[in-house]
Formats: sequence, C-alpha cells, structure tokens
Amino acid sequence: MKKSVIFVAVVMLAVAFLVGSAFAQQKMVLKKYPEIKLGYTTTNFLKPLPVSLDNKKKLLDLAGELGCSWVEIRDPSASLTVDECKQLMAYAKSKNIEIGYALQVGLLDPTYGEIFTRGLPNAAVFEGPRTIRTLAAGPEFASDPKKKYWTLAELYKAIQKANRAANAARSMGLKYVVENAFEALKGDGMTGFGLSEFIANANSNMFLQCDTANFFAVSRVVTKPEEAKAFMEKYAGRMPYIHIKASSSEHKVLPVLAQNELDFDTVFSILTKNKVRYAAIELTQPDTFEACANNLKKSFEYLVKNY
Repeated sequence: MKKSVIFVAVVMLAVAFLVGSAFAQQKMVLKKYPEIKLGYTTTNFLKPLPVSLDNKKKLLDLAGELGCSWVEIRDPSASLTVDECKQLMAYAKSKNIEIGYALQVGLLDPTYGEIFTRGLPNAAVFEGPRTIRTLAAGPEFASDPKKKYWTLAELYKAIQKANRAANAARSMGLKYVVENAFEALKGDGMTGFGLSEFIANANSNMFLQCDTANFFAVSRVVTKPEEAKAFMEKYAGRMPYIHIKASSSEHKVLPVLAQNELDFDTVFSILTKNKVRYAAIELTQPDTFEACANNLKKSFEYLVKNY
C-alpha cells in the first residue's frame, strides 16, 4: 500500500513538473497578429537594475515568466563583455528566448565609434533579430532644445558614419538599425533634413528601428499619424523590429500602453504584411523594479486583450 501511495505521489509530481514547464514555455500571442514575436527592451529597468550580467539574467527570468519570445538587451555604452554576452545567450536559450542587442549612442556623438566598435562583437553573439541598434540623433539635438533638423553637413557626416557601421555589421551577419527620436520625420530638402532624407540616402545595408510613439511625443516636429503610417509602409522592408510605445493625444509618452496616435492595428498590419516579426515594448523608467514590472505586465495585458 505504501509503495502504491509513493508511486502515485511521484507520478503527480512528475505531471505537475511537466505541466509547469509547458506553461512556462508558452509564449504570448496576439489573436489578430499571431506571427509577431512579443518582447520588451531592458532599458525599461535601467534605473533599478543598471547593466550587469546578473541584472540582465534577472530580466530574462521576468521575460520567461511573462511569456516573451525575445528581449532587446540594452547595453548603452557596450559595457558588457563578449563572454558575458555568451553567458546571457546560453541563459536565454535555456528559457527559449531570443535576444537582440542595443546601444544608446547617437551617430554624431564623439564616443560613437568607440562604443559601436566595442558593441559589434557583443551583438554577433545573440540569436534573434540579429541586429545592433543605436540612436540616429545624438548630442547635436540634446545640446540644443530648439533644434529640429540636421544641417546638410550633419546629415552627410551621419550618413557616412552609418554606412560604415552598416557595412561592418553586415560583414558579421548583422543588421545595423537606428531609432527615430528628436529629428523631424522630413525636412525641407534645402536647409533642414530629417529621418526620411537620412534613410533615403543611406546604403542598402542600413536599417531602421522605428518607435511608434517617438514620431509624436519625442520628435521636435510632431508627425501626423498619416505621415507616420506612410513612412512605415514605405520602409517596413528595412525594419527588422520596432519599439511599441504609446503617445497620448497631447503628444506625451504614456507610462503604460494604451491607444497610440498611430493606432496599433495599423502598425501590426504593416508589420504582418511585410513579415516583420519582432516587436518590443519600451516604457518610461520608474525608480523601482516592482513599478517597472507592473507597468510592463499591464502593457502586455493591453496588447493581448485588444489585438
């Protein structure tokens, strides 16, 4: 009798383990857009969890608990080592999670070359969208709150640097992407230039990582929703992934995902049509891990419920 009880208990534990493992490996899926792989960027947690191997592992644990398919590892100044990145990728694989790699430096930043060169071998370690990301705009905008456009000289220099970086990335099997931020979507073509002029003149190895809220809440020239839609439709083939963020009708970034000025149905339809598979939630950064995680959970719930 005792043996049979023990046997039943062992079987029950085994079943519980298998069910728990299967549940842990389930990924969030959008009902209307099941092809899209949902994830988030670790920049959401940079205040409470500065860059370190242990902190990034903690964020991969969270990604596994939430059912994320992938994570954008934000390493602003490429402070992680190649060995640490290899450990992160191995840890992510154990959780069936893919990884993309992102820096936080603009093209015209004096430290750009050093940071990008250090980050490139890190990016090559990760399996996922196979990207290395930076900002397009840099200190030329940060130092001048009224600046809206690149000058012709700035645009030329930014494109030169971007083309070299894009070629280097491609030689390592990667795609170099830049994110839209302060710069206007389009300039006048004579004295001021924006993201449209940048990507139109960069070489074919150059890609974009568009942020769905930056068009409206970060750019110094507020983009009209129809203009953002037309831009994304035109360049979707050059967008390996996007950031999902929401801007209110007052052009303010929202702390939790809600209706965006360019509605997410439009965004996800464009991605699906063009076989863009990766989308990462990016949010503002509260001071505590708990607040960050709560905002992220609510944002995923919003997406899964509505799309």
